[in-house]
Amino acid sequence: MKKFIKICLIFCISLYCLLIPYNVFFGDNIVLYGFSYAVRLGEIPYRDFNIVLPLFSVFLYSLPLYLCNSVITFFITQAVLLTLLFYLLEKQLSYKVYLFFFFVLLGYPLLLITGLFPGYNYLLFFFLLYLVYLEEKNANDYLIGFIIGLSIITKHTIGVFFLLPSFLYYYKDLKKIGKRIIGVAIPCVIFLFYLLVTKTFTQFLDLCVFGLLDFGSKNHGQVSIFSIFILFLCLFYFLYIFYKERKISIVYLFLTILFVIPIFDAYHLSYFIMATALLFISHISFRKNYKYVFIILSLVMIGIWTFITFHFKDYQFFSYPRYPLRYMSQSMRKEYSYIDQFQKNSDKETILFLLGTENYFYKITNHQKITYFDLPNYGNYGYDGFSKMKKRIDQQHDVYFIIFYMDKKRKEYNQQYYVELADYIKKKGSLVEKENNYMVYYVE
Repeated sequence: MKKFIKICLIFCISLYCLLIPYNVFFGDNIVLYGFSYAVRLGEIPYRDFNIVLPLFSVFLYSLPLYLCNSVITFFITQAVLLTLLFYLLEKQLSYKVYLFFFFVLLGYPLLLITGLFPGYNYLLFFFLLYLVYLEEKNANDYLIGFIIGLSIITKHTIGVFFLLPSFLYYYKDLKKIGKRIIGVAIPCVIFLFYLLVTKTFTQFLDLCVFGLLDFGSKNHGQVSIFSIFILFLCLFYFLYIFYKERKISIVYLFLTILFVIPIFDAYHLSYFIMATALLFISHISFRKNYKYVFIILSLVMIGIWTFITFHFKDYQFFSYPRYPLRYMSQSMRKEYSYIDQFQKNSDKETILFLLGTENYFYKITNHQKITYFDLPNYGNYGYDGFSKMKKRIDQQHDVYFIIFYMDKKRKEYNQQYYVELADYIKKKGSLVEKENNYMVYYVE
């Protein structure tokens, strides 16, 4: 009974953190929810909307949406997964798990908490920690291979490297490696079958394989000296521990450095920092009763984040259909109202374009389908994506385009903003009206 109560408390705290204090990090949450939202509406990924990753996380998070298609359901699902993470880490770290979560909750300037947000990156991190646990328990090789396979169809560019520790440590045991490869093949073959049935195999290759050439060359992160310092500090610590122990688990944890490719920023670096923290915490010792100190400190950090949330400039919570508790400023709410009213009053089709993650927010709250126009970031359209999007724009007639126009000088504030496509829309259409930074263009 005591264990059940603890699990319930962890779930409630996780859900609260996602809904209230950490809602300030709007970021990719709406897009990641949007992928599953689109699947719930019956849309086919790669064919009906663009996405540059395999679909395991998308389908997993979409399942509860069949009960209630709301971002609250999305966060509840994540709270369940965070509770599972706590249970898994408690198995590995025992009472020291509370130190880890206090470290994650510290926030600025490391922002490690963003690594625990819903989506494919979190799921991949969870699988990696589960693989460490399975390796330490000398678990079934088919199961280990199966988890690696799930990792590959979660984020193929990193998941495929989860095979590396097996080849490095068991290259002489071909039978063991063979079992793991069979385990890997099961989810991968199922995913391949899905692509063939939906006739999206070529689109998958274009968006998720060949498109990486565009994604890697045109995207970049904002790197601070502090981030570089932390990166090298973590690298030296990993090398030191590996020199002493040479365990396979260390190699698995080291693979989190791949999260910084191709975008090296604080968000993607957070996974490597968290892995380093886990390695560090597992190698230190302190009295068991100190865990109560870290529990209290963690609750204090949650309280501080909550206070900041409710006292942050002019931001507050607003509720919209399928997205209650949206944390936004009064100016953002005004902009939403403008675009919403323009769409409803327009006698022509209106395409929201180049509004960043807001595209998904407008579509979801108005119960509209997601399209290729809703996530027009660099590298999100396959190989030579600019030409493909020009063709899609050229196919649109007698429509309005609403864009948030950002000139080339301001692009540095949003490195994925597709300025060239905004220029093309401006050149092709005629300006109808302007509201703050939003511009409406009519294309005949």
